[in-house]
Amino acid sequence: MASKLFIFAIGGTGSRVMKALTMLLATGVEMKNTSEIIPIIVDPHKSNKDLKRTESLLKSYKKIRDSIIETPKPDEFFGTEIRTLKSIVNNNESLSDTYTFELKGVGNETFSQYIDYDNLSGSADGFEMYSPNKDLASLLFSQNNLATEMNIGFVGNPNIGSVVLNQFKESDEFKQFAANFSKNDRVFIISSIFGGTGAAGFPIILKNIRGAEAGDLDSPEYLRNAKIGALTALPYFGIEPSEEKRIDKATFYSKTKAALHYYSKGVNKSINRFYYIGDDVSTNYTYDPGESGQKNDAHFVEMASAMAIIDFAAVPDSELENNKGLPNETVFKEFGIASDSNRLNFSQLDTETRRLVARKLTKFTLMCLYMEHRLESRVGGTTPWLKQSKVIDKGFLKGTFYQTYLQEFRDGFTEWLTEMARNTRSFQPFVLSADLEQLIVDVEAKKSWNPFAKKTDFETFEEFLNKATEKKTYKSVEDAFVKPMEAGADEFISQRFAESFKNM
Repeated sequence: MASKLFIFAIGGTGSRVMKALTMLLATGVEMKNTSEIIPIIVDPHKSNKDLKRTESLLKSYKKIRDSIIETPKPDEFFGTEIRTLKSIVNNNESLSDTYTFELKGVGNETFSQYIDYDNLSGSADGFEMYSPNKDLASLLFSQNNLATEMNIGFVGNPNIGSVVLNQFKESDEFKQFAANFSKNDRVFIISSIFGGTGAAGFPIILKNIRGAEAGDLDSPEYLRNAKIGALTALPYFGIEPSEEKRIDKATFYSKTKAALHYYSKGVNKSINRFYYIGDDVSTNYTYDPGESGQKNDAHFVEMASAMAIIDFAAVPDSELENNKGLPNETVFKEFGIASDSNRLNFSQLDTETRRLVARKLTKFTLMCLYMEHRLESRVGGTTPWLKQSKVIDKGFLKGTFYQTYLQEFRDGFTEWLTEMARNTRSFQPFVLSADLEQLIVDVEAKKSWNPFAKKTDFETFEEFLNKATEKKTYKSVEDAFVKPMEAGADEFISQRFAESFKNM
């Protein structure tokens, strides 16, 4: 039975993994057993560039999918529905129609102000009184902790995050999530283990779900017995040395070990499927938590992490619960590649991974390259597929659907591929150029049977687009663009890269 999948994406890593998942779903990678996903991004650092990029892509994805009148199938472009929490809640004005969880009291405040540190001691007749509460706070939190500005996140300090995120249980978002969580729904939690927000947020969110109680919550047993998956990212990037930084790469592994020890005692048994991922080949980023900060290049680890969510969705209910409907014993999973290389492409991936993503990514990339290098020059001409029932003309190219949503998503997708290609470890499956013969790295395109043929690959692709639109009618011009692209790209790949994709 299809179900909703609520995804809690915590901290910068959570946003980047959610972005990677959005890209995969746009290409038509299928989320099985799932009718829709509801992302809830948890990050106090609202100016975080990775968060902003993810929010923007999610909004474009929704606008594109909503514009396609003939609803895409789950394995087609934009096939999975992605909704905000507010959109599934009836008549609730307290929620914002966004994908983010609104943390209260973190704007323009230090942590000291958040906990009212200066007033913990109290006073009498102008004299400060002795206060064990203030002494305890001073013991638990350093002066740097107390001076931390809350709107830049928890900067590698889960002890701060655990205090602030305890408000989650009392929030409107949690109450509405709980009220709209059904027996067949699932939860997935994304976090890192070596920072501050993710390391603090994961155990707290998990505890509040598993410890749901009657009172303010309807059907708390649904949450207590929920099927929960989680992805914890171990260190896979570093921070450049800096005297001013509050996050020290040297502490990443010690924090990871301490957290893993805690997880083994207080977390692991509460998870149905627990995914671990990390990489000892990494890039160092400049420490910058400010207004323009935390814009990391996309990384293959994040794409692999997104595949963990897809893997979890595909697990049948019968494997996640016993005959009493209660969670089974935790299953732990890791991600591996077929061969260890600093430069990855499809050939270094396991067979099942290639089967999951290779053809889908190639089809979507082909559409993006056609949009970039060919489409504008063909509009207004005699190309048959552009002249079908709903005409794709220059007005379409200037319209909101194409100009704002589809083109923005295309730019984000190619940026995502480009960043993964230049990162360490790199993942470069494609050569992003107008030469489609060299499209797939380490894969040679099938040669034409006619050595005198002068057709370019884009002309060949257009022949498949023409064929895909023959005797077809579409409900909207948006359908008339996206649907043939899906079908034409599939046929093109089958012809030009037959050997590589015959089992994909």
